[in-house]
Amino acid sequence: MRPSSFTILFADDEPAIIRLYKDAFTKEGYKVLTCSNASGAMAELQDEKVDLLVTDLVMPDANTFDLFDFLKEKFPALPVIVASGKFKDHPEDFRYKVSAYLPKPVELSVLKAKVAEVLGIEKDLAK
Repeated sequence: MRPSSFTILFADDEPAIIRLYKDAFTKEGYKVLTCSNASGAMAELQDEKVDLLVTDLVMPDANTFDLFDFLKEKFPALPVIVASGKFKDHPEDFRYKVSAYLPKPVELSVLKAKVAEVLGIEKDLAK
């Protein structure tokens, strides 16, 4: 499958990071959705078909850990990448099985590679 087959939702309260992610991943061919808080992420997930969520942990409005409870109940199979400066190491309990944890600041090339890996794009392109 190609990147154009996938929709990624980026949730981060830093406008510069959202712009960077949106520009970079749109250029790669992904459909990109964005929001600035956990409540927005929950709304987008109910309104749109999303293949991957990339989220920060510390955002205004709903607690991001409430987002994980919501995911566990409504979208238990949705892959999630956490990109956050909150923890230096992967926290033991996100209340949801995350696909990857990347401490901020995240190099864009590292995030792109992890997104491709989680979505299985590298395997498909290697065939």
